[in-house]
Amino acid sequence: MSENGIIHYCLGNGALKCDGCGQEKNWQTLNQMPDTLRKSLQAQAQRIDDTDCILSGRPWYVGA
Repeated sequence: MSENGIIHYCLGNGALKCDGCGQEKNWQTLNQMPDTLRKSLQAQAQRIDDTDCILSGRPWYVGA
């Protein structure tokens, strides 16, 4: 995924149907970037709360 397409990210928690989620992969992509670029992109993106996502039936889940 291109960093230009990162508008959401999730820190993930390894729960069933969370591990490998596309939103978690966005977080992994951000973490591979230099801090200056990562912080800039992260500030513009929305963090998905993994607990809220799980409790609402994982509406943000995007498989690999």
